[in-house]
Amino acid sequence: MRTLAQAARLGRLVAYLEEKGFDVEEVTDPSEIADLVTDVGKPYLTPMSSPLQNDFTEGNILCLVARRDGVPVMMGCARLEDLGSETVGRYWSRVFSRAYARGESDRVVGAVLPTIEDEIRGRLVYFGDLFVSKEVRGSRLALRAFVAIGHLAVSLKWKPNWTYCFIKESDGMLSTAGIYGFNRIFGRPFQWGIEPPAPRSNSELLVAVSSDDLPAMTGLVMQAVERSGAARAGAS
Repeated sequence: MRTLAQAARLGRLVAYLEEKGFDVEEVTDPSEIADLVTDVGKPYLTPMSSPLQNDFTEGNILCLVARRDGVPVMMGCARLEDLGSETVGRYWSRVFSRAYARGESDRVVGAVLPTIEDEIRGRLVYFGDLFVSKEVRGSRLALRAFVAIGHLAVSLKWKPNWTYCFIKESDGMLSTAGIYGFNRIFGRPFQWGIEPPAPRSNSELLVAVSSDDLPAMTGLVMQAVERSGAARAGAS
């Protein structure tokens, strides 16, 4: 029943963006990601989402893109991380070392926040590299709908226990976590063993949403979309 409800909700959000002039597409071919980043005007792609630093397949990567008049204007990348019984700290120690270590002796990830080690487990999805081109910045509801589509697509495709990403502390304080559909915020998720390479920082936050909380979070977006439609109908 939850799967059917998620699919219906995803369809309604896609229709809403189409009404606003956006076409939403899933990109699962890793070879297309670099061109997508260039076309949308994103200045960089983090190592977590880069095909040059990961052995991606069509089964463990999904990039969502919204186009307007054929031009990419919003994007986000999701990767499946099926940890099994492994802790997220041990997993991150390998991933971050491959991405950021300057030498073989570098220990990039130190102690992980115990709450994260206890709770963020199992089948995970990293959903990051969210970017909006300057041409459509300010369309907050469209962005919320786009990200909610990403969460729903990820849930239907992979059925993760948790979906997460890292954001700047200043962004978190401006409710970016909520706009991106995350309802859990963890400060200082782990200690850096090296000086964090830009744009990473010691003050960044981990934001996450569990499979149990996802219906409520996407439901908030649906309510906003329905209110927007009611307001337009009342004004016409």
